[in-house]
Amino acid sequence: MNKKLAFVLYSWGTTTLFIMLIFWLSTVPYLADSNDIYEQFIKIFYRMSLYGLLFLLLYRSLLATFRTTVKRLSKWHSRAEKEDDQEFVLIIETLLVVVAVSIASLIALTDEFIQIYVDGRFPEPVDVLISIMAILLAAILVYSTPSIGELEIALKHKFFDNFFKKRGIK
Repeated sequence: MNKKLAFVLYSWGTTTLFIMLIFWLSTVPYLADSNDIYEQFIKIFYRMSLYGLLFLLLYRSLLATFRTTVKRLSKWHSRAEKEDDQEFVLIIETLLVVVAVSIASLIALTDEFIQIYVDGRFPEPVDVLISIMAILLAAILVYSTPSIGELEIALKHKFFDNFFKKRGIK
């Protein structure tokens, strides 16, 4: 198996498992509902962390897919080409952020919709708004900090490539 294909499968596999975890958590019946301010804060923080991480995983998977399939995104061959492609890369990364925000928001809506069919759980529009707020905050963080994408590439080379190198896979 090709290393690039394996990394794309790994990226989408972890994202899919995380989405399955979110849907499983939404089917847990009879969660205790409290009016305690600290407990509400913990639930909001938990939901924001969950959906912020979901956005990051979706963005990583989309970016890994595009970087391995679009040669213009994977590497530059000359300095002049790098300058020409910076605008192209910015447009593609912006589109990937929009797509990741859209998919994550759709998952948040679906998560609340599933709760209609779970005993003791009720869909709340406030939860959807909190989820979308977390997704947008993560998107702003990713979009305004280009080093996050570079960190993903560095982690891929450090851990994923070493995994294949130790096993003699090219």
